[in-house]
Amino acid sequence: MTAEPWPADGPKLDGDAEPERAGGRLNQPWRAAVAGIELVVAVALGLLAWWAWGRGVVTIYLPGPHGAVDVVTRSVGSWLSGSVIAATLAGLLLIDAVRQVVLAARAGRD
Repeated sequence: MTAEPWPADGPKLDGDAEPERAGGRLNQPWRAAVAGIELVVAVALGLLAWWAWGRGVVTIYLPGPHGAVDVVTRSVGSWLSGSVIAATLAGLLLIDAVRQVVLAARAGRD
């Protein structure tokens, strides 16, 4: 008599295995404080982005022919790119702050 290659209840597949849990829980109440700090930093980055965008657009008035005034608008790339980076980071922090609040709210139900 030969031994079966798997137990009588069938082979164990990858989907049947119990998932391994990490050492810590995701939902902890202190995450609400982290979300608050992230919200404050996101607002500061939003204000920084607004300020940098204003510095990135420069209007120059040049004397034209026959007393007319020519208006030239110059874009300064370093200020505009800094503004976009600050706004992007603010958006990412807002998304993570929402995630932190959801995880903190779920902590009370466990």
